[in-house]
Amino acid sequence: MKVVEKREPLVPAWLLSSRMIAAYSVIAGIGIWQLAYEGLARTYYFEAYAMHHFLSSPLQVIETFDELFRSGELLRHSTFSLLEFVYGFLLAILVGIPLGFLMATQKKIDYYLDPWVSCIYATPRVALAPIIMVWFGLGIFPNSLVVFLGAVFPVLLNTYTGIKSVRQNLVEVVRAFGGSPLQVFFKVMIPDATPAIIAGLRLAVGRAVIGVVVAEWFGAEAGLGYMVYFYAASGFPVGAPNILCIGWS
Repeated sequence: MKVVEKREPLVPAWLLSSRMIAAYSVIAGIGIWQLAYEGLARTYYFEAYAMHHFLSSPLQVIETFDELFRSGELLRHSTFSLLEFVYGFLLAILVGIPLGFLMATQKKIDYYLDPWVSCIYATPRVALAPIIMVWFGLGIFPNSLVVFLGAVFPVLLNTYTGIKSVRQNLVEVVRAFGGSPLQVFFKVMIPDATPAIIAGLRLAVGRAVIGVVVAEWFGAEAGLGYMVYFYAASGFPVGAPNILCIGWS
């Protein structure tokens, strides 16, 4: 019998992994973006229509990011936005998870709160942001409140759904063996509802980031959203690169 030797692949397996393929896609997209910008910059329309105010290349974004970082402006505004995000997101967790659990386990609380939750959830946060600014003024607190309103509902609703979908046979088994309500909660409900709660937290992160930008557009003295508004309203030539580097940061 002939022994077939196993040949090593020409390309290492890790270079063909899903994450590396995603990285190649991003690099290729940035390269196409740079080439398209260089080609457009050599046309008549680029200067005639002042398109450098609206378009930028990856190299310009990197240069502007370096300028903002060295000056300390980007760090200051990023810190302000990060505080708004942390305060609003933590408040959404502290309110959303307990409230979702109570609504899922207590029918009367569910009946009382369901109309309010449905009404506020259906209202766009963009419509609520100006009202909050009028009531509470400018600062971290009103902006964090906008972030909270955007992030709390995915947490609350996913917690509600997760608790409602807990397998009742597991609850009955624990109760049959003399388990207390606390044991049912910590050993059955929480583990069974954890995937839904985590999914709600992941959705809430995206909503919270959107809430930060929306709040700072309507009224703020600092933050990444404020930078976007400031450079867009000022009409500076560096506005577009700054907006892009803010989005990347």
